[in-house]
Amino acid sequence: MEPRNSDVPVGRAVSADLTARGPVERRAPRRSPEDTVRQIVECLADGVVIVSEEGEIRFANPAAEQLFGRTTTELIGEAFGFPLTSDDPAEIEIVRRGDGPVVCELRSVATTWEETPARLVSLRDITDRKESERKSRQLEHEKAARLHAEEANTAKSDFLAVMSHELRTPLNAVIGYAELLDLGVAGTLSPEQRQQVGRIVASSRHLLGLVSEILDLAKVDAGRLSVERVPTSVAEIVDAAIVLAQPQAEARGLTLVVPSHLPRDVQFTGDRERTLQILVNLLSNAVKFTEPGGTVRLDVVQGEQPPDSKHLIAAPHWMALRVTDTGIGIHPDNIERIFSPFVQGDRGHTRRTDGTGLGLTISRRLARLMHGDVVVESVLGNGSTFTLWLPAADEQRVEGAQADAEPTSALSARTHGLRAVGDALMHEIEHIIDAFVARVRREPSMPAASKLKYSQLADHVGAMLADIASALVTLEDSDGAPTMLLSDAADLQRFIADRHGVQRARLGWTPEALARQHVVLKEETERAIRRRFTDAAFSAQVDEAVRVVDRYLEQGAETSRRALEREQQRATTRRAEE
Repeated sequence: MEPRNSDVPVGRAVSADLTARGPVERRAPRRSPEDTVRQIVECLADGVVIVSEEGEIRFANPAAEQLFGRTTTELIGEAFGFPLTSDDPAEIEIVRRGDGPVVCELRSVATTWEETPARLVSLRDITDRKESERKSRQLEHEKAARLHAEEANTAKSDFLAVMSHELRTPLNAVIGYAELLDLGVAGTLSPEQRQQVGRIVASSRHLLGLVSEILDLAKVDAGRLSVERVPTSVAEIVDAAIVLAQPQAEARGLTLVVPSHLPRDVQFTGDRERTLQILVNLLSNAVKFTEPGGTVRLDVVQGEQPPDSKHLIAAPHWMALRVTDTGIGIHPDNIERIFSPFVQGDRGHTRRTDGTGLGLTISRRLARLMHGDVVVESVLGNGSTFTLWLPAADEQRVEGAQADAEPTSALSARTHGLRAVGDALMHEIEHIIDAFVARVRREPSMPAASKLKYSQLADHVGAMLADIASALVTLEDSDGAPTMLLSDAADLQRFIADRHGVQRARLGWTPEALARQHVVLKEETERAIRRRFTDAAFSAQVDEAVRVVDRYLEQGAETSRRALEREQQRATTRRAEE
């Protein structure tokens, strides 16, 4: 075969003969098969190499250079290194110098190159697809694990709830009959008998309190404990709590300092009985762990902002009930442990206070059900401060109180259809990510996006959407009631959003670019959901589902923004230190 760079171009004689005959259309020179192959494959996005029968690379296109991380000059003459004994597709891993491995789908066909038998090998980069499949499998495993844990937790909670209920019935009977004896209904009691009956009543009431705590914990864990979120007077709660706590403080020789005056119109949004339960528990704990002669102080705080907490909703105004004592304090290692079930800061058989260690656990979970939280600050030996944060009630919240306290039947109606939308969203994730990446690459506010890999732009988006889809299913299954599975899903979404914000900070994203990409993601997600449901009869359920998804995405956007700004601040600090 004549070389491509021959001094005598192919077709010259023919062209001269035709010119002599008169003006005719000029034709392009004829190309060899190799030239034709080169022209085609050099434009392909897939890597293409020609491998001789001896296994040496004879040709490589630019895409192959990028896959191998080496130039054509370096590749030609090198051993291909992978068997080509079958025409069936195969997956191979290419290890590149100074970079991570690339997973490719390999296909080969027999061909002729420079008049010798060879194989044309195509290499398609499927690294992003394999990573997506790996993440999908991981999400499925995590989902199965969470479901298994939820089932086990539900079984445990059901057992505790049933047993607690069965124990309360005979205990109430014991207390009732003991009180009848104390009243002398069955005859006059001697002083010794009256003292013994009093001990029966006191011990029974103590045991009944412990059983009630276990029952409350079981209800919370099982998602069966509902709370109201309605405007409630702070003064009423404080007055009722002081009535219960004052005798305990006096019995311990403590000074209970309370607000001198509380406006009766100051309100928070929550459940009156459950808030009273939390405040009484915080005051009782402060009394128990403060030595005689000490002080327990109750303050009502308005206008402050709570600490950054993943469990608090975005409320415009907050109020706090703060209980401060001069007691023994809490060791730093036990600050968070004291909110775990059956744990007390004062541990061991020689501890100075009784109780199950459930009070703080229940208090925090009740507060979070009301969209608030219980936090603690303490110095060992110098006392502790427990703060109950709750959303403050304003006019808008007062007008919407009925919506917050809607009955279970209304909640069931609102959550009906979320499962179908969640399943549809799960199937649309790949299309949403494709559309999201394509739009981000065209965004003027993100000029660097066009040069980034697909996997870098799609970072964490699939995992976030998958968890939101699972949450929609769980919301319908639980009729909108809080469950541990929903709590786990929210925690996972916050973690994913945080990691996403960190990754965007490392890529040089600005807060404005991050906000814009979340707008794009929300639009593409809504478009995908509505594309799946065109029946007008289902429009109300779709609108509700879109509202829930938007809320999840907004929460994720806020978490990502905080993570990005935090990471940028750390980078600035490191540069200043250098």
